[in-house]
Parts: sequence; C-alpha cells; structure tokens
Amino acid sequence: MASKSERLFAAYAQFAQAISAIPDEKAWALCQVAAGVPAFVAEVRSRDPRPTSSQVATGLERGLREMPDLIGEVDIQWRGAVSKALHDAVAAEYPEFLRLEIARLEKVMARGKIRTEAEFHLVRHRIDVLEVEPELAEELRSLYALVEAYEARA
Repeated sequence: MASKSERLFAAYAQFAQAISAIPDEKAWALCQVAAGVPAFVAEVRSRDPRPTSSQVATGLERGLREMPDLIGEVDIQWRGAVSKALHDAVAAEYPEFLRLEIARLEKVMARGKIRTEAEFHLVRHRIDVLEVEPELAEELRSLYALVEAYEARA
C-alpha cells in the first residue's frame, strides 16, 4: 500500500494533469504549483533539520485545504471544472482526506453557520463542485444560504 505522502503526490499530479489544458492564468498557476509538489518536497527534505514524513504529509494536506481559496481566483467560467478536477483527484488518490472534509462540511451544515474563513472556503468549494450537478439543487440552496449569511456578517 502506498504511503500517505505517495497518495498525496498522486492526487496533486492527477489534479495538475486534469487542469493543464484550461486556458486560465490562475488555473495554469495552480497547475504549476500542483505539478511542482515533488520538487518542492525534495527541496524541503534536503534542509536541516529534515522534516519527518508526517510533517511533509501534514503540509501537503494543508495545501489541499487551502486549494479552494486559490481556486476562488480562477475565472468563473473555469472554476467549476477546476474544483471538480481537485475533488476527483483527491477522491481517486486519497479518499480518506475527502471523507474528513465531508465530515467537517456536515458539522458546518448541522450547525447552520459558517464560523471561520476556512469553513467558508470549504463550503464555497463544495458549491463549485456541485454547481455542475443540477440534480443536487437542494444541497446547493442550503450551501448558498450559509455563504450569504457569512458574507452578510463579514
């Protein structure tokens, strides 16, 4: 079985490949970041003190959690495709991460309120993924309401 870091590398690589042909400057920048993960990690591992494998994996997971914020900068025309590409890559290569994110999202929805910017981006990313699936309109309405309430407070 592949290590957590190997599964994360694979998710980033699949994401980079999936968005490589999207003609958007911000999507291209995300593609370059995702494709550059192995080189970045190799450079980090050459430092003294050398990070543990667990620290590397934690950093890569943090990058996945921050990705929806960066995807928010992609032109609206391409945002759904980029969000779906990230979702599909993580679902295929590191599904346990996706399960944890879904659990976080369910807590926000059960509470009925977004408390933090990280939760806002989590909800916003889910919206971007779902907008390409019209049969999920009811969930979308609930998510839109959460975002609107959060933005009204901000």
